[in-house]
Amino acid sequence: MNIALSLIILLMPLDVPPTAIWLGKGVDPVQAKKLKPGDVAETVAMSMSPYDFVRLKNAHEGSTDLCSWAITEAVAQCQTGLEQVKSIALHREERTQEVLDSYEHRLSQTEKTLLESEQRSKILMYVSSGLAILATTTTTLLIWSR
Repeated sequence: MNIALSLIILLMPLDVPPTAIWLGKGVDPVQAKKLKPGDVAETVAMSMSPYDFVRLKNAHEGSTDLCSWAITEAVAQCQTGLEQVKSIALHREERTQEVLDSYEHRLSQTEKTLLESEQRSKILMYVSSGLAILATTTTTLLIWSR
């Protein structure tokens, strides 16, 4: 245990002030700026309590396997996203089938209504043709009989 702590201390640079968070070799430390109540920030900035800053600093600087953790978290997020997209895709197929079934039902009802309407049209056409012939015959007989 003491060897691990010694290695961590040796890996940390000695020139990092307590108001900075060391992220590793080749990366500039995150520098904190202490503000007092009433101070105005010069740029857009985020703030946190000293307690949260110390917790964050300890978590980052005390972790020897930060890259592995970041990769594990990224893979977990990708897998979660994959599961969500897979669920959406599977449910979309079910919903699409339901929509297709409803459209097929509507189509069959529309076709049935159309056939009934065509039959009524034929019946009305024959009835109107018969009435036209009857009216013509009646008119012709009335004219000839006078």
